[in-house]
Amino acid sequence: MSIACDVWKDAKTEVGPYEFANLPRPGDTISVPKQSGDGYQHFRVDSVTHRASGAAHPTATYLFVSEAE
Repeated sequence: MSIACDVWKDAKTEVGPYEFANLPRPGDTISVPKQSGDGYQHFRVDSVTHRASGAAHPTATYLFVSEAE
């Protein structure tokens, strides 16, 4: 079973929707495919937010991230 998450760099910059085998925690580094399809981007998870979901918003888990160094 995978966990669907919306990944955001800030309130206006969505990285994309991704699925993870385990829920990332703050401090974890995640790797997601680049938009160009050429390799991966690496991000550090800053925070994880959950909210109730409904038909209009199927994803209830949000990861807020910053560029991994």
